[in-house]
Amino acid sequence: MKYAIIKRGIFAVLGAAVFGGALLAAGCSTENKAEGTEYGTLKVSCTADGSIDAASDDTSRMPAAPSVPQAGDFTLTVTGESGTQKWDTLAEFEQSETVFRMGAYTVSVAHGDPDAEGAGKPYYYAEQKIEVLPRRTVNADLTATVANSQVVIRATEQFLAYFHDARFTVTTASGNEFAFTPGSDPADEPVFVKGGTRLTVTGTARRQSQTGTDEGPKVTFSEQTLEATSTRTCHIFTFDAKDAGSVTLTVTLSDDYTETRQIDCEVNEGAIDDTK
Repeated sequence: MKYAIIKRGIFAVLGAAVFGGALLAAGCSTENKAEGTEYGTLKVSCTADGSIDAASDDTSRMPAAPSVPQAGDFTLTVTGESGTQKWDTLAEFEQSETVFRMGAYTVSVAHGDPDAEGAGKPYYYAEQKIEVLPRRTVNADLTATVANSQVVIRATEQFLAYFHDARFTVTTASGNEFAFTPGSDPADEPVFVKGGTRLTVTGTARRQSQTGTDEGPKVTFSEQTLEATSTRTCHIFTFDAKDAGSVTLTVTLSDDYTETRQIDCEVNEGAIDDTK
């Protein structure tokens, strides 16, 4: 299941070729040519697609769709044999009326920081290879999609009935830590993490008190890892306790990928283990 917001916009530059005089700015080439026969122009169309794989059998628990930038807010980068040129926005590119020497180029658009991790930090990216021909306009039609990942930790009703004060931490390969408290109100929202990053999940909780006079024994769950996140995907870690004293973790990446793991629970030293 995917949730999506799509915004579309078209930004064109028809750059002017000057005949019989000096040529205007030559894109990746700074040479001036009196004749405009070696240069062409570029027209860029950008679409932003906020779709993310987020499988769930409960639509009320689906994560909110990420914010989708306006097409004109994307940065534009054009790379050719003679170098790279970048514009902060497509609107700036439109106004520049840049022309390009004939040849092969890679056109890319981006929005956000690919290394940023945290809530509300989607990163969008798309690229396309083009061939500039003399005195022609070449079209680059790009659809920028979410190029980083999301993660969230949840717990089933059975888990929350058997455990309380559950606290989990997700640590990324970059060293960033994100805290989750399943059962909280409002519910935890997914956070964005780098695509292809390693995730480590640690956590503790308390079992229900058997005497009614204490908080119940505190337990530490065995560390769990996911070697690499998938881009454009919400990674859902769901803790469950179908049987007393038995905890499982279901890792869901999409409707096509679900992994269930048995989780070891270590009772902290000094606590009373109510499973014995």
